[in-house]
Order: sequence, then structure tokens, then C-alpha cells
Amino acid sequence: MAQTWMVSAYNDRMLSMLKECPAPVEFGRQSSRAGEELFHPIPQSEGGCRLAIAPIDDLTISRRHARVEPVDSERVLVQNISEKNTISFEDGFQLRPGREREVTLPVVLKLGVKVLRVESTGPREESTLRLIQSLEEPTLVPGAESRWARSANLNLEAAGTVDSKGVFDWLRVMIRVLQSAATDTDFFQKGAQAIVEVVGLDMGRVLTRDGDDWKTASFFPLEEEEYERTNPPSRMVLSRVIEEKKVTWFDPMKMDEDCSSLAGVTSVVAAPVRDRAGEVIAILYGERRLQALMTGARPVSRLEAMVLEVLAVGLAGGLARLEQEHAALALQTQFEQFFTPELARSLAEHPELLNGRDMEITVLFCDIHGFSRITRKQPPAFTMEWIQDVLSTISECVLSSQGVLVDYIGDEVMAMWGAPTLQPDHAERACYAALDMIAALKCLDERWRDRLGEPMGLGIGINTGIARVGNTGSRRKFKYGPLGDTVNVASRVQGAAKYFKSSLVVTRATRDRLGQEFQLRRLGAARVVNISDPIELFELFPPNQPDASAVIQSYEEALTAFENREFLTASTILGRLVSSHRTDGPSFALLARAIAYYVDQPETFDPAFRLPGK
Repeated sequence: MAQTWMVSAYNDRMLSMLKECPAPVEFGRQSSRAGEELFHPIPQSEGGCRLAIAPIDDLTISRRHARVEPVDSERVLVQNISEKNTISFEDGFQLRPGREREVTLPVVLKLGVKVLRVESTGPREESTLRLIQSLEEPTLVPGAESRWARSANLNLEAAGTVDSKGVFDWLRVMIRVLQSAATDTDFFQKGAQAIVEVVGLDMGRVLTRDGDDWKTASFFPLEEEEYERTNPPSRMVLSRVIEEKKVTWFDPMKMDEDCSSLAGVTSVVAAPVRDRAGEVIAILYGERRLQALMTGARPVSRLEAMVLEVLAVGLAGGLARLEQEHAALALQTQFEQFFTPELARSLAEHPELLNGRDMEITVLFCDIHGFSRITRKQPPAFTMEWIQDVLSTISECVLSSQGVLVDYIGDEVMAMWGAPTLQPDHAERACYAALDMIAALKCLDERWRDRLGEPMGLGIGINTGIARVGNTGSRRKFKYGPLGDTVNVASRVQGAAKYFKSSLVVTRATRDRLGQEFQLRRLGAARVVNISDPIELFELFPPNQPDASAVIQSYEEALTAFENREFLTASTILGRLVSSHRTDGPSFALLARAIAYYVDQPETFDPAFRLPGK
């Protein structure tokens, strides 16, 4: 951070200027060519500033008279850059034109009839410290318990003269400003404006961090842009605000010197805007020019400092709300990849629902029959277009029944019901979604059959049980889903569907949670890879399928005969069934097994279908 100095100018032992200036500083009288204002620091291209301390007609001071530049944090080099005028030091030393002298801060110089005092804005002497005042307690952070709640009597009359109508008007304007923090994108500008209109100062700024420094994010009034550009905020005041996290104000009226002439002196007040962690993320900074003292202006008062603190706390709350809303929106956008918009909004507001926990859920896996074989014959662009259409259709079926899209694995979709919010009917929702997928298959087939060269098919497996549900991804990539045997079984059931030549297969655990409106037939038990016990499977029929009851009755009679080792009886029933229902895949699959057992007559018999793969 660049070094700054506090420069005081005296005329006949009266304070005429008090300015904080970036080092180095060049002093002189006004220049007509530059159109300089008295006591108005002008930034220099090489750094530092030039300060006119006398009017253009004061010939006791040269236009370019003295230059003071830092040597280190404690010492400075004073140069006489005048062609004819000397510089006098407090110890009586006379610095002639073209000469220089190294001295220790603070340094007192006499240029003509002007006396300058240059001192560091670092640690202050006790006499200087009295110029800066702070409120007793740090400014509140968003969500903190207000100290005012513990002591409702603010005793405003002790802080300053209170006008009831003025307080009412102030509250009305303040409410508008704080409301804007929740709705306006430019509420920093509203904050700067409120410093002037609500607190009653001449100028207002909102400062935000710029690396290790601070920059003006907004300024009011806008027509004072040149003043704002050439008069940086007081680093002395900012340092106190950042260090103590308190509202701080600078009152030059507490100088011991006669302050009846205060041209160029500014009274300032600054309030920290803190985040939830207590860090200062912005500063409200107000100024009052005291050259208008003769018309009734006064330095910043304690009451005005308290008003600015209320404004800072309000803006901190507005920033916290905006941050929370932006984070919630980002989280909601991320969640909408997996959840319905309604659920995504709820989870963004209550992310604790996503914490890992054991829940009873229903899991669905769905893939495209023959995907690998079909795509080997198609160009990648076609495959991409086709798979996006199919997966989008399947996903809509999941979301329509308030399910969670857990993952896409190649041509496979994994979905879940029953979490993160409780759904007592999760099994039914999953089955309705699966039936919607089967119904949507007709339209998909019509769109793609000519280009695929064959009809499309889906394989769906559903299982219900307890699983550990939470973020199964990583800190870098979020993926909400389940883990455990319930998931593994569901995946194997989806694979079993192709061996039973069925489109939609569920486990007994799912079947036991379905109502009477669902039509199912028992397919029998199956032994699947990496699952020790056989799984009893059921086929779910689409609603209003012709002869569904007759098919179910005949098939289950044949299955019972097969399980009782009555292979010929089972084959006879199944033979009649497939002759009247030539597309009934499960009947063909069971008929093949019954004939094989009838022909081979093995000594050992396991009615469970041992599936050859996943």
C-alpha cells in the first residue's frame, strides 16, 4: 500500500488546511495554466500529488516551491525546487534553492508566510488521535443479535438534537434504501446516495476491496466525480475502521489550534460493512466540507455516525441476502439437472435434506435394447442425436412422477424415488414412470425406426429397499444418489429383463408396495451375478392390455407346474399360450427351460433361473 501523509497548513497560526495526501508531495502556489484549486491535491503521473497552498498572487511562495518524498517509513527528503525562495525548518535551518535535506517525520516547514506540518498517517501522537473517534462496539454482522435488542432505549437525545419529523422522514428513506438492497442491482449507488440524503453529508462513497487496497464502487453526487477522483479516502480513517471494525469519524474541530478558518478541511465518517464471518467487505464513507462552516455546516456528529452504522448494517444484510440468493440460485440450477424445479427450489433453501442418511427408496434402471449392436452400424453424430432424444424422453417420465435423475451411464438411466423428501408411494411413482416410458416408446419408435432399420425396445428393472442416500459424487462434482444392495439388485433386475424377454420387471419388494390397480405376473425366481440369494421377479403390464388377465393366469399355472418339476404339464400350458400370444417373451423363455429340463431330467433341480450374465 502506497505511503500517505497528513498535511496541515497554517496561516498566522490558524489552521487553513488539513489534507491526507499520497507521497511524495509537491507544494507551491496556484498555477493559472493548470487551473488549480487551493488545497486540492492533484495526482501526478509519476505518483504522489501536487498541492497548491497559496493563491496565484502570493509571490512569497513559488509555483513549484518544495518537494517532500519518503526515504523510509520514518524519514523524508525535503527538496527546494524553487529558483529563488528558501524553505525554513522548525530548528531555524534555511534550505536554499536547489538544495535538499533529509529529516525525520513529523517535519515542519515554512514557505513564505505558510507553515506546513507533514506527518505520517501511521501510529498517531495523542494530540492527533483525538481527531478520530469511534463508536464503542464493532458494527454488527448479518444475523447477529443486535445490542439494541438488549437495550431498546437508544437515548438519541443524548446523541444530538432530535426532530421527530426528521426522524420519521429519515426512517422512511432508510426503509426504501434497505428494501432496494433486496431488489436493485445498483444498491451500492443507493447506499452512496443515502449517505448524502439520509445521513445528511455532502458526499458519499461505497468502497470495496481491490486486492490489498480499496476502490470507490459508487459515489454521490455524480457531478462531483472530479473531486472523488482527485481526493482519495483517508487511509488513516480506513485503517482504523478495518482494524477495529467500528464506525469511525474524523473531527478536525477538536484541534487545539484556532479553527475559525477551515478552508479545505474535511470532516469524514466511515462505517464497515461486514459479512457473516465478520470480515469487512465494504465501507460506507461520507464527507462534509467544512469550508461551508459560515453557513451552518458542522463536523460529523455522533448521531450521524450512529445513523451511518444502521445503514451499513442494512446494506450488509442486503449483501448477505443477495449472496444467499445467488448461491441458492446456483445450487437450484445445479439441482435442476437431477430434480424437478419445485424440489430443486426446496433443496436450495434446505440443503440439509441432502445429507447422507438411510432411507427406504425405489430405484429404477432403464436401457435401450441392442444399443451397442445398433451404434456399431451408425455414425457418431447419428448416435448422439438418437441417444439425446431417447434419454430426454425417459428423463421427462422420471421428473413427471417427481423422481430424481441419479445418473446417465451410456444408454442407461438411473432414477430414484423416496428421497431426498419422503414419498410414501415411492414404489408406485417409480412404476408409473416406467409405464410412461413404455407408452412413450411407440412415438420414439415411429421417429427412429426407418433410420435404425429395426424397432426400438427398452429394458427396465425396479427394486425397493433401504439404501444410504446422499452425495455419491465428490467435492468437485455433485451427484445425489443411493448406495447399497438395493441399488445393485435393481441394476441386476434390469439386466434380467432381457433374459426373461420382458420390458419391465420388478422385485417382490416393489410388488408388495403396489396397489391393486397394477397388473403383474410372477415370473419366478432368478439368480443374478454377485447376489447370493435368488430374487423373485414380477412383470408389470401396461394398463388396459388385452387378455392380460388370461395371460397372467395361464403363465402362473405353468410356472407353478414347472417349480413342482411337472415339466410336461408346464410345457403343454406354455405351448398353448405362445401359440395365441406370439410376442409374449416370458412364456417363450419359461417354455425353453421346461423343455430342457423335461428332455435332460437332471438329478438336481433349481427352479430359480440362473442368468448367464448381467
